[in-house]
Order: sequence, then C-alpha cells, then structure tokens
Amino acid sequence: MAHEPEFTSIIKAKPLGGWYIELTETATGESVICDDLDEYMEKIEQMGAEYGPSMQVAWSVDPTVDKKIMDAYVLEIRGLMQKYQDEAGISQ
Repeated sequence: MAHEPEFTSIIKAKPLGGWYIELTETATGESVICDDLDEYMEKIEQMGAEYGPSMQVAWSVDPTVDKKIMDAYVLEIRGLMQKYQDEAGISQ
C-alpha cells in the first residue's frame, strides 16, 4: 500500500499574473497560501516539523493554469527549490 504524502502543493495562477502555491497538510486539511518560495519554505518548515526531513510532498498544477505560463512557473520554482537545497546542503 502506498504511503500518502504528508503535504500537497498546488501551483495556481493569480488573476493579475504571477503564481502562488497552496500548501495543504493532508492529515489535518490545514491549508495556507504562499505568495513566494520564501514564504512556502517558511510555512512547510513550520507545518512539517513533526514529520522531519523525510516528509513527502505531492506537487501538482491547477488545471486552470495556462500550459505556457505553467511551464514558466515550474521552471522558476524548480530553480528556486534547487537554490534552497544547495544552501541547505541537501542537493540530490
């Protein structure tokens, strides 16, 4: 049986451009909106403290996000995530 991830992170588009991430803890249903990756990293660190570094996060993109825009958001977020991993010494 597969292990359910502790968190879901959904990339969504802002109405006037840009993106945000909706972060949800699957066990409690608690959800927060993160307007940038700094805020996301702060929130997931706080919310995920009890799970430790092995917590699982399931990423997805809201279906209403335009594919071209989505690709740009995903590239931006991947780059920022890599930067955070490098700084934290957890690069793969």
